[in-house]
Amino acid sequence: MISRKIISLAWPAICEMMLYMMLDIVDVAFVGRLGAESLAAVGLGGQIYFSVLFVFCALSAGATALIARAVGAGDPERAGRTAGQALSLALITGVLVTVSVYFFADAAVGLFHFDAEVRRLAVIYIRATGSAAAFGMVLFISNGIFRGAGLTRIPFYVAGLTNAVNIAGDYILIFGKCGLPALGVRGAAIATASAQVVGCIVMLILLFSGATLVRMRLQDLFRLNDWALTRVIVKLSVPAGLEEALFSLGRIVCSFMLSGLGTVPFAAHQIVNVAESLSYMPGYGFAVAATALVGQNLGAHKPKQAYQHGMAATRLALVVMGAIGLTFLFFPSAIIRIFTSDPQVIALGALCLRIAAFEQPSIALEMVLAGALRGAGDTRTPALVTVFSTWLLRIPCLYLAIYVFQWGLPAVWGIAVLDWTVRALLITIQYRRGKWQQIAL
Repeated sequence: MISRKIISLAWPAICEMMLYMMLDIVDVAFVGRLGAESLAAVGLGGQIYFSVLFVFCALSAGATALIARAVGAGDPERAGRTAGQALSLALITGVLVTVSVYFFADAAVGLFHFDAEVRRLAVIYIRATGSAAAFGMVLFISNGIFRGAGLTRIPFYVAGLTNAVNIAGDYILIFGKCGLPALGVRGAAIATASAQVVGCIVMLILLFSGATLVRMRLQDLFRLNDWALTRVIVKLSVPAGLEEALFSLGRIVCSFMLSGLGTVPFAAHQIVNVAESLSYMPGYGFAVAATALVGQNLGAHKPKQAYQHGMAATRLALVVMGAIGLTFLFFPSAIIRIFTSDPQVIALGALCLRIAAFEQPSIALEMVLAGALRGAGDTRTPALVTVFSTWLLRIPCLYLAIYVFQWGLPAVWGIAVLDWTVRALLITIQYRRGKWQQIAL
């Protein structure tokens, strides 16, 4: 019974993540026809804009935990107030993001050593996409609201709709179909922004309609004087935002260091990264289920059941991701060949993917139990673990491996296995201590 409930919550979240990956794939497929400069510009602009946006989308961490508690306690009025307060903060933050990217896009793009034309197009992309930042914020925070209520199918369906809008918009606006002018990179940005606007409108309709467990009234959306609730949302969300920001910065630093290994190792690393990122999806889905069920059970004053649901989600993730690990271990070359035909890249990538196979159990433990802790309102522990593991373990070890001992790419992936093992150990210890069961929200 528990396993069935977890799977019913997890599979829509997994499919939702796949759809959001499709957005990137579709953009690359369409923009790639415009040439290398346009492709580089969209890649650079998207990385800068969405890195900024997702830091502030950490507001969903607080909203998800509080909504889960309210739903578990059978308090739909509090759930509505929480949703309204979170979306008010999302709107305000989104406007600030729009203003910031408009004025600072040139400076941000100038930090990267690209040709002048690539930088010019990247600024166009950032400003056009950033014009819809408030809509994007509302969309992503609404996703967190519905996940907290256990309604994971709604973000999945909306992700499908935004994909359709983005694909149609890319085709029409990039190449100038249906009588419209060909806008190139600007068209890709407008398509992305339009998809977020449509998704935002659908989410607001669902929240205001009362068709779901979370019904938001207009006065809930503009209730800016509930400072106690605002403080709780911000208190829960700030650690998640810092975690995202420092993790993204750490990823950039790691990429910079890895670029010193040479073209073939860097290419092999990027391909193994793609394969590894696909393996995250089951962990993400079961983490979403753990977040919702732990929060709801604590809201219903059932701490024992909350613990059991978190462990059950972890066991399911271990089974699925363990199977992925075995695939990486026994069929690495076949996976790498999907992305490249270069024999040197295939050989090195296959070796590194075999090493990455040993990450999978640790990734499952870390992702799901961290999700369970966030559902309980403990957003600080996952953030501290990420900061410690990234900045005090992985980056120093990478520096020693690359610049001091010159061990090469396989050692880099061995360090990644160590990193995930330490993360999983620290998160598991905190979860089993059970102090999160007494957190009052």
